[in-house]
Amino acid sequence: MNWNKRKATYSDVNSITELRIELLTVVGDVNEENRRKVFSANENYFRKKLSNGGFSAWIAEVEGTVVALSGLVFFERPPQGENISGLEAYIMNMYTKPEYRGYGIARSLLEESISECKIMGIGRIWLHSSQDGYQLYKKMGFTDNDSEMELFL
Repeated sequence: MNWNKRKATYSDVNSITELRIELLTVVGDVNEENRRKVFSANENYFRKKLSNGGFSAWIAEVEGTVVALSGLVFFERPPQGENISGLEAYIMNMYTKPEYRGYGIARSLLEESISECKIMGIGRIWLHSSQDGYQLYKKMGFTDNDSEMELFL
């Protein structure tokens, strides 16, 4: 299967929002009753955060259709021993449509996200893992920390 990856742009807001809604539907947070409201709120969020640099994403496409996403939300916290910069990124929207899993897409997008964080001087990346993604994150160096996983750079 041929696919390509690229950095998401403002013109990808609708595709990013659609994948987020698909993910939230799978985990039971979105249903028919709240879908429209949640979609609109997320679309507004991504428009704002992509414009001001608070959100960044890598996407994978197959024949011009976005099939996977790895998003980053950026934070600045007070410095600590393992993260002197205080800069953090939360992996949000790590999602691949089921029919495109098993091709290394998620790993490739995650690698791009981690590389971007290193370039930006991010000291800590954290996430909440699904059962499906847990082994990938472990292989990439994330460690368990209470209810989340983290990677110090």
